[in-house]
Amino acid sequence: MEPQGKPESIVIQSQPNLQGEVQYHSIVQQPQIVYIELKYTPETNYRWWSYGVIALGVLIYLGSIFLFAGGDGTGIVIGNSVCCISFAAALFLDAAFYKGKSDWQESTGQSNSGSNAGMVIDIILGIIALFLALLILINL
Repeated sequence: MEPQGKPESIVIQSQPNLQGEVQYHSIVQQPQIVYIELKYTPETNYRWWSYGVIALGVLIYLGSIFLFAGGDGTGIVIGNSVCCISFAAALFLDAAFYKGKSDWQESTGQSNSGSNAGMVIDIILGIIALFLALLILINL
């Protein structure tokens, strides 16, 4: 048998006690972002009223065509004028809707440039329609 040599010595170093030094890493939580879709819902919806006014004006116009078709044309001219007046009133009601929406958008921090542009366009077209209605009545 061959003589065995001394076993190699292993040095084990002691580890410091880590029980008191345990570190807890704080978890950084991101705030939860909730998107809320804001929708303008006025108490008095002038846009719906404007649809009714347009429908009424168109009905009066169509009624004047059928009722006064055989006459001298005065009824049709009045029907045309009433239809233009109804469009003017509907455009002014729509402008009132846009004014309320613009104020609401401003109060919620949203851009109100589209509402302001719609309001200005409605007012300009309403004035044109009112002018045409008066022009039709004057030429009667």
